[in-house]
Amino acid sequence: MKKNAHEILFPNFKLYKPKDYHPDWKKLSIEASRLALNIAKIIKLQTNYFQGTLFQKRKILAILGTLKNLFLNMRKMSKGNHNFIPIFYIWTMTNNCNFICTYCSNHRGGKYPELYNEGFNKDLTTEQGRKLIKTMKKSSAIYYCGGEPTIRKDLPELLEYSTKLNMFNMINTNGSLIGDLLLRPRYKNFLMQMDVVIISLDSLNLDSLNSMYKVSDEVSYKVLRNILTLNILRNYVPFKLVANTVITHDNIEESFHILDFCNDLNITFSPVSANINHSADLDLLNNERYIELRKKIVERAKQGYPMIASPRMLERLLDFKGFNCYPVVFDHIDYNGEVFWPCKAYDKAVMVDVLRYKNVKKLHEAAEKLIDPTNFHGSGPKQCQGNCAWMQNCVTDTYAQALINGLFGSGLVKEIGGLLK
Repeated sequence: MKKNAHEILFPNFKLYKPKDYHPDWKKLSIEASRLALNIAKIIKLQTNYFQGTLFQKRKILAILGTLKNLFLNMRKMSKGNHNFIPIFYIWTMTNNCNFICTYCSNHRGGKYPELYNEGFNKDLTTEQGRKLIKTMKKSSAIYYCGGEPTIRKDLPELLEYSTKLNMFNMINTNGSLIGDLLLRPRYKNFLMQMDVVIISLDSLNLDSLNSMYKVSDEVSYKVLRNILTLNILRNYVPFKLVANTVITHDNIEESFHILDFCNDLNITFSPVSANINHSADLDLLNNERYIELRKKIVERAKQGYPMIASPRMLERLLDFKGFNCYPVVFDHIDYNGEVFWPCKAYDKAVMVDVLRYKNVKKLHEAAEKLIDPTNFHGSGPKQCQGNCAWMQNCVTDTYAQALINGLFGSGLVKEIGGLLK
């Protein structure tokens, strides 16, 4: 149902009940509306014709590439070979970050900004970044992340390049800088080219955000303002807005509020329980309030509220119902252009320089000689010893089921459809 202007600018909460320690949403909405208007003047909102042609053409080509790779990977799976063509790759563009989140983890026990300050800060140049994107283009989709990816000055140029290669573009950001950046002419095409914008949202309480992110009131306030701003702009520009909540022992209660908040605003909710390095936090998963939250999330998904995954996948993820991970369904590429092979969470992973190879096939062939990724997940000899419960691991299992049982018998079509809505 199409929203009127008042509904877009001033949300009418039904599920979410604002607390006295939450922000003044009317004030925030007014500021977000003004910012959205100023951004609209910069980006010059395109016509429906433009949105329906160039944007859809790139997305369709990316999907076709993903489907082609799926059938190629089916052949690999049938031969017992788990060295797949990745469905997407995650690029940690930089370890640099303006937050120091309490739950921050690079899947190996390190915090991104600390790593950056310790010398892990020789990021790729713009030209090297383009070469990396070209090498990995067969993956069809790129997931820009960090650290904080919006800190990189050349993000618009790199996004422009991946767009020209007809890739599906996603970004994971803390959301603090994006509102101000979109006022810059260099960012005028950003929202048109970015298919999925994922913003961290771990509380609606500014004091809690300040403590969790180690930032000031002003920065936390901008995160919430920017989410409202993007929520307005997505009514005119075709991108998917996602709020990602890392559920910890400290923010379970706020996660209930975030769920209601996102459901009211029709923002896609993406929950995940915090892990301890490469293992699920079983104490958290057995917490009674966490269990209540998990059930509520799954029930909302069944009711049709926008979620990052289907009810079945969410239940498996949040209840950690043993899924088998296939690590090279996607590649984790570090700030310096090296891929963690075969898995970033594996403490004995080898680092393979992506820039040395012409394409992802050559890269994987070389990496496979160092560590065989087939049947790598598990606790046996030459296996990862990990027990991760991140969304990415659950995705690999769902994808593998499609390779075994076929595209329509696995539920993968429904998961992909949900991501593209």
